[in-house]
Amino acid sequence: MPNTHHSTRHIRAAELLDQVSATGRGIQIVESLSTGLNTTRDLMFQRIHHDVERYFGMDSMSIPVSLDSSEYNAKTEIDIWQVVEAADFIRSAGLVGDRAWATGWLGELRLGGSFGNGPIAQRAMEYLEFDDEQRRRHFASTIEKVYPEARRSPLVLYQLMPHAVRIVVSVAFGATAEAANQRDRQAFLLPGILDCRSCKGAVLDNGETCVDCDNPVWNYKWLLADD
Repeated sequence: MPNTHHSTRHIRAAELLDQVSATGRGIQIVESLSTGLNTTRDLMFQRIHHDVERYFGMDSMSIPVSLDSSEYNAKTEIDIWQVVEAADFIRSAGLVGDRAWATGWLGELRLGGSFGNGPIAQRAMEYLEFDDEQRRRHFASTIEKVYPEARRSPLVLYQLMPHAVRIVVSVAFGATAEAANQRDRQAFLLPGILDCRSCKGAVLDNGETCVDCDNPVWNYKWLLADD
């Protein structure tokens, strides 16, 4: 009998994963992925909204008509991008061989049936057409249109985020060496993240957040430290 603590969507995703991989850890991977991607999505939104207001104040020209709908739209866009970024990494790291399968699988996991609808599917297809650098730039441009406050976010935030998503995937699949490699790439971009007295820049378990620096998506005290 399925564990009633797992959602139907998670159970279905775990079954599908177990069919195409030999891990036998479908439900653990799915739960870890979901928790980790929730964390990176929510922290990313904090960076483009709360941190912008805290450090730069509220720009009256950027105030959304509806904060609730703007937050929903921004987080949906982050999730669409995360799905494509994670699926591409799952394929390139050899965790699951087919990117199209991984994209559809993660899309259903993250966004449910809405992933198959016209606008969301179209935005995912746009991201799929780009290489890593083009996809990062397109994400930054799109999120700034969806949520204008994001225009004041530091460039390094967008440079760090792809690696944050890859770390989530690596941790979920138990690829600890690859997670460490992705953290090294982040430290190259922003060396100061290794100086946090609490987490020391270590890779955290999915769903964990450092109380001081907000690792895995660092707050502005750290993002702006090397400016």
